[in-house]
Amino acid sequence: MSLLSDIVDIAVESNKTWTDILHKASFRGVPFAVYGGDARFGRRLALHEYPGRDKPYIEDMGRSTRRIRMSGFLVTDSFIYGGGSAIAQRDALVAAAEKPGPGALIHPTLGALTVSVPAEGLSVVERWDMGRYFEISFTFIESGDRLFPSVTSSGGTLLDKLAAALGLSAALDFARKVIGGVTAVINAVEGVIKFGKAIVGMVVGVIADFKVLVGRITRDVRNITSLAGLLTGDFGRYANGNVSSALIKSKKAKNSSATMADLLAKNTENRAAVDTAMDNLVDAAANLDASSGDTFTGAVQSLMDALVVGIADPGNAIALLGPLATFTPPDFTGDGVIGSARGVAQDATSALLRRSALSAIGKVVATYVPASYDEAISTMGVVTGFIDAEILVAGDAGDDESYSALIALRQSMVSVLTTTGATLPNLETFSFRTALPALVIANRLYQDPSRSEELIQQADPIHPAFMPTTLKALAR
Repeated sequence: MSLLSDIVDIAVESNKTWTDILHKASFRGVPFAVYGGDARFGRRLALHEYPGRDKPYIEDMGRSTRRIRMSGFLVTDSFIYGGGSAIAQRDALVAAAEKPGPGALIHPTLGALTVSVPAEGLSVVERWDMGRYFEISFTFIESGDRLFPSVTSSGGTLLDKLAAALGLSAALDFARKVIGGVTAVINAVEGVIKFGKAIVGMVVGVIADFKVLVGRITRDVRNITSLAGLLTGDFGRYANGNVSSALIKSKKAKNSSATMADLLAKNTENRAAVDTAMDNLVDAAANLDASSGDTFTGAVQSLMDALVVGIADPGNAIALLGPLATFTPPDFTGDGVIGSARGVAQDATSALLRRSALSAIGKVVATYVPASYDEAISTMGVVTGFIDAEILVAGDAGDDESYSALIALRQSMVSVLTTTGATLPNLETFSFRTALPALVIANRLYQDPSRSEELIQQADPIHPAFMPTTLKALAR
């Protein structure tokens, strides 16, 4: 920007009158007129008085709760803020005050705030001689984030380590059951691989079923559409997802010089890498014997790594890997010793694949950046649901290593997503009397027209100049 344009901007700002710099007041998207108000600020102090000491010791307990009171009115078809019928405005404002949880307040001078309305916090006065007019007074209490003081280690790094630990534990449990191992009670224990072709055939069959699910992931259209999020610049609603956000910085690096053609070529290369990894796993399963257990479990891990690399958007990766984390082959029933051994091989192989997929999801969550508190909590419910189901399987099967690793991974995922989500705004429903342009809504809600693209991504309107009259958007 040139020096001349800077000087012009400064001159324009300095020439603004008091009324020009005021924000239009609204609560949860419901506008109202304001003619006065007051706010209380300060610190929370603990007064310590001691015998023989003239001056007390004052302990600072942090900033005090901010309480904001506003007086105003509602009038039918206001020239300033619109609004329509005064009764409809009153009903909308009452509904906003009684809605659970904190909401977005646009204060004329303080700007955007997240507040709650206490009991009897909204007062509405109506008089027969005033006609289509209501006097209102609000009491607001500023609402903070869902975050409490705690001592934690680096969430992403710890989650990566625990995800890797689950992959190792799953491999050990598979080797113990299928290949064989050593225990303290019996010097040597043979796994079911001793039955040879019968067991190898069962493992190959499970891998074949799993290959079908992997193929669906590589052909999923989301792998292509999410590539736009890796581009730098403004691509509107086509650049949404967890690699591109208007509010937060992605944990995934972007290449400023990349073009869509480059990304498509890289996607093709990643897809070929997944196919190669899948072929290697099929070969490892066909050649499985007592000495090649490490090769087989390593091929499973390589396949999961290739899948994660090939999905641009971490949010899509969690959804796409979900079917792998819940993979269960058709039930097998067999008679005799060999039949039982084939059942053990089937259960152990499918458990290895599921737990490897959960390990991959753990690594994805470490790079995942949700756009809102609601998205973080929703994702936490999904991933913990996958883990909880596998914890029951591991416990019933006596897979102690995997059971402990799953418990630790679950705790870390909850901690990371809760901590990340606590600092993010909620999604809140806003209603408007008529269809407005995205720029107008962004200015009204956030005093920042540049966030119009974020609203377009969220609402996905037919045209940005005609946004829906009711939409969900970030509260701040």
